[in-house]
Amino acid sequence: MLQFSPLFVIYTTNLLSMKHLLLTVLSLIAFTICASAQLTAQQQIQKLNLVYQHIRNHYVDDVSLEPLVDEAIRATLKQLDPHSAYHSKEDMAKRKSRLSGKFAGVGISYIMHNDTLVVKSTMSNSPASRAGIMPFDRITDVDNRSIIGIDADSVSTLLRGEANSSLSLKVVRRGAHNTLTIKLKRDYIDSNAVSASYRIGDVGYIAISSFSKPLANEVYEAYKALGDIESLIIDLRDNGGGALTAAIDLSSMFLNKGDIIASTEGKTRNEVYYKKQERINLSIPLVVVINENSASASELFSGAIQDHDRGVIVGRTSYGKGLVQRVIDLKDGSGMSITIARYKTPSGRIIQRPYEMGEGDKYRSDTLRYMHPDSIPHDSKFLFYTLKNHRKVYGGGGITPDIYIAPDSINLSSAIIKAHNAATFEHAIIDYLDIEDIDQLKEKYPTIEEFSKEYSLDSKLLHIFNKYIGEAELSDTDMAFITTTLRSLLAEHLYGSDARYYIYSIDFDNTLKQAIAVASNEELMQRTLTSH
Repeated sequence: MLQFSPLFVIYTTNLLSMKHLLLTVLSLIAFTICASAQLTAQQQIQKLNLVYQHIRNHYVDDVSLEPLVDEAIRATLKQLDPHSAYHSKEDMAKRKSRLSGKFAGVGISYIMHNDTLVVKSTMSNSPASRAGIMPFDRITDVDNRSIIGIDADSVSTLLRGEANSSLSLKVVRRGAHNTLTIKLKRDYIDSNAVSASYRIGDVGYIAISSFSKPLANEVYEAYKALGDIESLIIDLRDNGGGALTAAIDLSSMFLNKGDIIASTEGKTRNEVYYKKQERINLSIPLVVVINENSASASELFSGAIQDHDRGVIVGRTSYGKGLVQRVIDLKDGSGMSITIARYKTPSGRIIQRPYEMGEGDKYRSDTLRYMHPDSIPHDSKFLFYTLKNHRKVYGGGGITPDIYIAPDSINLSSAIIKAHNAATFEHAIIDYLDIEDIDQLKEKYPTIEEFSKEYSLDSKLLHIFNKYIGEAELSDTDMAFITTTLRSLLAEHLYGSDARYYIYSIDFDNTLKQAIAVASNEELMQRTLTSH
C-alpha cells in the first residue's frame, strides 16, 4: 500500500487554490479512514486535529483556519440526517430571537416603495407608536444616514439594535410642510406568532406562523377576542415549527390533564411529555389545517390532537420532520443543530419520514408525499390506533389528514406571478392611497364585513395597477386574483392585517373554504372522529 507523508500533502497544496485546500484535507482524512479503519473514535478526532496543526505550522502561506473549520463542520454535518446543520453567528442570533418571540427594534411594518421606506403600520405600544410614527410616513434617514435606495435587509439591520439604544429618524409626512425629526429608543418587540385571527359567522379562525415561546398566551387572547363562537380553526399551513415548549403549551390548551402530548426516543434522550396542569382547557370543536410545509412543532400539535380524537385534521400530508434537535452554542457565537432523538405522537407514531444519510437534497425535493391522500404507503408496520376512538392512523411520514383537500390550482399568467413576487400589488395600493382619502373609505365602510360585501374595486386603483404591469394578456382567473388581492390589501390598510386574510380567504382560499365547511358541520366532524 502506498504511504503518504502528511507533510507531502500539505506542501503540495501550494499548487492549489484556497478553494480546493479544504477538499484536499478532507480527501486525506477520508483516505486515511479507509486505510486505518482500526482507529478508535478518539484517535479519529486527534487525527483531524493533527491535520489542522500541520496546516497552521507548515503550509507555505498564512491561512486563516476559521473558514476551513466552518466548512469542515458543514461538510461533516451534511453527511448526517437532513436537519443536522451548522449555523453562523448571524444565524444563531436570528434563531434565538425567533424562538424567544422578541427582538429589539422600533416596531413598524414597512415596504420599500420607489426606493423609499413607507410605513404600513406600527405595533401597539412600540417605540414607533409611542413616538407618533403613522401609517404612510416616509422614513428617509436613520441616524443621519440616507436609506433611500438601499435594500430592505439593510434597512432592517439599521432599525434593529440593542434595547434602550437611541435612534433618530427623518420622516416625510403627507400634509406636513417640513421633514420631521423623530427621536426614539429601541425596545423589545414581541414578534406575533398569531398572524391572523377573525371569525366567519360562528366559526373562529386563528392562523399561527411559528411556535415561539409566548404562543399559547397569544392564541388564548386571540380566542377570547373572537367572542361567542361555535367551533375553531387552527391554521398551521406553511408553519415550519419552532420551540418544543410552545407545542406542548398549545396542545395542553385542548387536552385533559394527564394526556400524553409527545415522547422522544434516542440514544441518550427518552422522555414523555404530558399535560400537567388544568390552567386552560378549551373544549370547543376543533379543526386543524395543515399542508406539505407544516413541520416539526406543527406536526407535534397536529399529531396530539389527532391521536386523542380531539379535533379533525384537514388539508394535505405534513412535511414529516420529527427529529429532536439539540442546538449547541460554540465559543465564537456560531452553533450547530444535531439530531439526538426522534419524536413520537401519543399513540407511538414516528413523525419523521424516511431519509438516506447524506442525501439531504433528495429528501428536500420529495414532493410526491402530499399530492394525493394515499401518497405515503400505509405499511402495516406503521399502523397505530387513536387513543379514544381507536381509529386507524399511520406513522413513518408526517401527519396524514383525516380529510384530504387537494392543492388549490390557481393558474396565473407569468405577468401576474411576476407582479406578485415584486410586491406590485402593495405598490399600487400605496399610490392609490396617496390620492384617496382613507378616512372617507372608513366612514363609508365602517366594518370589514360591510367592506367585504359592498366594496367594488375602484377603477382608479385598477388603472394604477395596470400601469405597473403594462400590456399583458390577462385571463379571467388573473382578473379574479387581481381584484381579490387589491381588495384584501386595501382592507388591511383600513382595518388591520387580519382583514387582508379575511378578504382573501372568503374570495380565493379553497382549502380554508372547505375547512370552514367542516367546522360548520358538527355531524361531519363527529362522524370523522368516530369512523374506523
